[in-house]
Amino acid sequence: MNYERLRKIAMQLTAYSGKIKYIGKKLIIYFGCVFLLVNVLEWKLLYLPSIDGQFARNNNYLFRSPQDRNLPFENIEIDHDGVKLKGWFIKQQNYQSVPTVVFFHENAGNIGWRLEYAQQYYDRVKCNFVIVAYRGYTESTGTPHQRGIQKDAEAITNYVFNNLNIDKQNVYAHGRSLGGAVATYAFYQRQNQTKDQQYKGLIIENSFTKVTDVVGSMNFLFRIISPLIVFNTWKTINIIPKITKPIMFISSGRDEVIPYKQMMTLSQAAMKSIQKIDYHIPQGDHNSNWVLNKNEYFQTILNFMNKTAQL
Repeated sequence: MNYERLRKIAMQLTAYSGKIKYIGKKLIIYFGCVFLLVNVLEWKLLYLPSIDGQFARNNNYLFRSPQDRNLPFENIEIDHDGVKLKGWFIKQQNYQSVPTVVFFHENAGNIGWRLEYAQQYYDRVKCNFVIVAYRGYTESTGTPHQRGIQKDAEAITNYVFNNLNIDKQNVYAHGRSLGGAVATYAFYQRQNQTKDQQYKGLIIENSFTKVTDVVGSMNFLFRIISPLIVFNTWKTINIIPKITKPIMFISSGRDEVIPYKQMMTLSQAAMKSIQKIDYHIPQGDHNSNWVLNKNEYFQTILNFMNKTAQL
């Protein structure tokens, strides 16, 4: 009797085990699909190279090339990691003796749409201006993702210091939005190089502490699940405390994309920086804060450069 009872129990357990395995497989497939979907959506939302057109050559006049604006420039081509990066070196007449700004662009659109900003920088700060599109942006080949763009940032930096005939001890990294994270990464990678192989100062503008904080700021649910599903993290907040060189933080009070408090958090984390400047634009938005008062905006950047020149 006991044997028969045990046999029935074993059969029931076997049946339950089969159901559990079936349910388990379904859950694995379900969550696998969710994981894949979230990562595709994350990539699509974070990297938007074709907003307002993929290629600068198809932009409106004045936004296709520095040539439209009669700006002296050289084309830049960088072959690395199986991709080709393309951009511009916009240079002053006395380009060998003036500061050079390497601008790391935002997550959306082609670099042609930054030409008005580049010209204002060129005219008002009297510096050289370098901008190179990340992989998958503008004319650069490949597909954008965090590790790839980090490699691009290193390749762009290597090109600037090794291929351009400029004052190598007077080079600044400037990044806006996603570019702030990219610039911070590139800057830190060179921090311990010799003076003629490292950036002089870092400018971070309307950027984030890390991507999960941006996602988490949208609503309470995203705040909970974002650390589990977001993999293009760009943890700038982990790098800033390690930077000892000068940093300028530019934030906007009406930033509609990234809460400006994240810029404040980044600034507070810069405990080791030998010189830190905070420039807040109360009425500024995410992308066009510099338009509100061009004189003040670019003069503040120039002041930052002048102060760091003696360090």
